[in-house]
Amino acid sequence: MGFKHLITVKANEVIPVHKYRSERTGLTVIVGEVEGPVVNGYFTLATEAHDDDGLPHTLEHLIFLGSEKYPYKGILDLVANRCLASGTNAWTDRDHTCYTMTTAGSEGFLSLLPVYLDHILYPTLTDSGFVTEVHHITGQGEDGGVVYCEMQGRENTGESRVNLELLRAVYPNSGYSAETGGILSNLRTSTTNEKVRAYHAAFYRPDNLHVIITGQIKPDDIFKALEPIEEKIVSKGALPPFERPWQTPVEPLEESKNMKIEYPADEEDCGLLNVAWRGPKATTEYDALTACSVLLRYLTDTSASPVQREFIEVEDPYASRVGYSIVENSVSLLYISFENIPLGKEDHIFPKLSELLASIAGGKEKLDMHRMRNVIERYRLEALSSLESNPHDDIAFHVIGDVLYGSDETGVIRWKPSSTWSL
Repeated sequence: MGFKHLITVKANEVIPVHKYRSERTGLTVIVGEVEGPVVNGYFTLATEAHDDDGLPHTLEHLIFLGSEKYPYKGILDLVANRCLASGTNAWTDRDHTCYTMTTAGSEGFLSLLPVYLDHILYPTLTDSGFVTEVHHITGQGEDGGVVYCEMQGRENTGESRVNLELLRAVYPNSGYSAETGGILSNLRTSTTNEKVRAYHAAFYRPDNLHVIITGQIKPDDIFKALEPIEEKIVSKGALPPFERPWQTPVEPLEESKNMKIEYPADEEDCGLLNVAWRGPKATTEYDALTACSVLLRYLTDTSASPVQREFIEVEDPYASRVGYSIVENSVSLLYISFENIPLGKEDHIFPKLSELLASIAGGKEKLDMHRMRNVIERYRLEALSSLESNPHDDIAFHVIGDVLYGSDETGVIRWKPSSTWSL
């Protein structure tokens, strides 16, 4: 038994992307045939948390402190340098954790691959490493630890506090509302190495690991490089049944909410405001989600947009900047953000915005279809530019969405040729 080919699609009808799965271990390999000498790896796991202990973020840090076969801190970067890699890195999002590496050529990549996966699947997770990396008390009686100091730098910023409370209001009783980086009080009193080990056992499994590779590299060479880690996985014995993360339906949102969040700042003369809505399901309504993205850009982008015209390009502005964002969860989140709002104007923005949107929706203010065509064309050109200038990340980010919310067996990654985008 080896790796079974599941599906092949093409990014914008140009770059082939192949998906394979190991019949022995459930390990998934996805290869995007991006041209050029660089080979990138994105080793992705779907991770879900339901508290603020920061277990996904904490575990991400501890992975780099050594593994069963290589039980020394720093050896991964040492091997990476010898394999012509530009180091290793990782990020933790609310719905997944991804470990990355970039090498010049495929030979070094294939040499580093089993070493990296040994760190991901079989880290040491020692108590001493946890104390040093996550939280401890220094000789001066102060809180220390890499994870703790990182969260200390952003927990009480206005953006972080508003964003967290927004997610908790939009996704009640859901993993989307957890602070995956960890709340400082939890990192001090609740987060433990035992919890980290249990979290690793629950989610860092071969059948939840997706090895995404972009570059000129042969699938057979990848499978050969994976043989040692496959043998090790099999030798560990059968694992308990795996429940795929993010399968619990998101609770319906019964009512609207208005919230005021206080946060520390050097001056008390301005604030920020987010107006958010539940959006289409990213899993089944991708066309509608794309339409929402285009509409939000029409409403907020450039000084000619309706929102900027009414809130920014006036004699007494309501804010210094307005923008929008989309969070592609299983049920998406759409929001318009206002920054640097003068104190006293924050209560006037939502009623005025509601009146403006109602006017557009009711037809009182007509859509500028010429400008809408320009917005769609610019959106299309940006998508093409991204695929041309940064194809590695562009393909990987699409694939990660498929990993999290696509079909478990084949997962048709949603790429449409740019020529189909029209009005």
